[in-house]
Amino acid sequence: MNAFNALPIKKLMRQAVRDMRASNHDSCVEITTEIIEREPDHAGAHAIQFSALFKAQRFEQARRMGTTAAQLNPKSVFVLNNQACLQLEANQPAAAAGLLKSLIDQYGERGQWLYNLALAQRMVGNFDYAIQTFSRTLDFEETHDKAAFQLADCQALTGNHEQAVRSFAYVRLLRDKHAPSHSNYLHHAVSNGQITQQDLKLELALWQDRFTPTENHYETSPIKDIRAIKIGFSLGKLPTDWLTMLITPLINGLAKGPDTITVYWHDEALNPKLFKQNVTIIQSANLTDADFARQVRDDAIDVMIDVCGMRMGCRQRVLGLQVAPKQYGWLAHEGHYASSRVTVLDLPYALERNDKPSHGNPIPHKVFAALGCHRGLSAQVIANWANLLHELPAWKLLIPCRNQLISKNLIRRFEKLNINRSRLIVDADGSMKLNENTIALDNFIENDPVAVMSALDQGATIVALNGELYPAQHTARLFRQCGLDDQLNSSPASYKQHALDLAHSMDAETFLPSKVDRTHITDINRFINIFRKAIV
Repeated sequence: MNAFNALPIKKLMRQAVRDMRASNHDSCVEITTEIIEREPDHAGAHAIQFSALFKAQRFEQARRMGTTAAQLNPKSVFVLNNQACLQLEANQPAAAAGLLKSLIDQYGERGQWLYNLALAQRMVGNFDYAIQTFSRTLDFEETHDKAAFQLADCQALTGNHEQAVRSFAYVRLLRDKHAPSHSNYLHHAVSNGQITQQDLKLELALWQDRFTPTENHYETSPIKDIRAIKIGFSLGKLPTDWLTMLITPLINGLAKGPDTITVYWHDEALNPKLFKQNVTIIQSANLTDADFARQVRDDAIDVMIDVCGMRMGCRQRVLGLQVAPKQYGWLAHEGHYASSRVTVLDLPYALERNDKPSHGNPIPHKVFAALGCHRGLSAQVIANWANLLHELPAWKLLIPCRNQLISKNLIRRFEKLNINRSRLIVDADGSMKLNENTIALDNFIENDPVAVMSALDQGATIVALNGELYPAQHTARLFRQCGLDDQLNSSPASYKQHALDLAHSMDAETFLPSKVDRTHITDINRFINIFRKAIV
């Protein structure tokens, strides 16, 4: 601090601004502190220090400084925008949105204000408004890659897969070396049926060229004792039911034994209550690939299980560095890895049984139960189901969906295909109970094997497709596990015909529900033992 005593305030301010622009935030805070000690009401010093503290992620200090900075700079858009950002960080989106709207009303639209406002709208669940505002942000800054990514992600969450594919393609142009952008594009292109098997191979080759290290300068030690190993699970953003009913029970079950379990949580929304106390959780969402690789090696992980695959939060480049002696991909979206250092696990499924009695209302007669609707539906699936309803005018479709915005969007898309709203039953709270007289339709593009397992466990008869792409093969593998191979359909046309045949047999009272050995999908302890043997 002594070095600054002899310098006049104007020179100190110029140096603070230079440090701020060079991202030397700690130096900027030190200089502005000297200025404030000399001149306690120096508005500019307070404003710059507030911004430096915020960008250095020293949020508590930034909150204390922000109040004074706003009082001394009541008309500074610089300070007010930082205050809005601080409110977003503190998970106060409504307050941030109000401040940002006031800024825009007084001073006009600016790209960063619009982006922050769209983030606030997304946080409160107003996806329609968020999509409009992210689009408006791109009108001001067409290379704003964060806005482009958020726009694509919001479109995907609301079930607008066609728009999401186009938006993620644009994000790839802005982030040509960014693996999650590429993975999201692949995920939604496959979900929407816009990529063929040949196209997918080309995309995976492109993935390898962009994101996988060509040389591996690291060596891993062999597993010393296979009786007690260190297992790491890499988790990104996953469907909730997959996580709670399939993945979490496996992790907690393994943790009961002699093995040491570590979860690397790539999703920013950490839920530590999912796992037992003896499971170590490392929040890795903000770690760079290099830091993540160092973390895994420092933890001396023997076996790394990647559950994320090509979803958001993926760590393909790290896996290409061989961070553990054994690396497996399990439930990965495409089942393919650019790196040959990852082995894909081809395992049966198991579902942690819910022993609580179900008191839900039974599904009415002449109602198909749709599966896997919680994140929206692709155009191909909606068209197939709409054609089915057109041929069965007395039948209805039950759509289980917790998100009201997605439900509203699905109803609108069915209505465009001339399916009246009265023929759609939305089950928002899971109160409808499947039974042995239920015909369930699997989402054959972006399927949900946990929903299929639950339906089989309740005795429902499921119409499923043995598709070419990996997502459609999840349910097919489950069917083979339960001895239902003969009920798999080879094309969307045969899928629809199978559903028609089942509906006609029910109308003629000749319907015979599928019979399966449900222990195949509810014996979680047996599955844990199979999994443990497979990875060592």
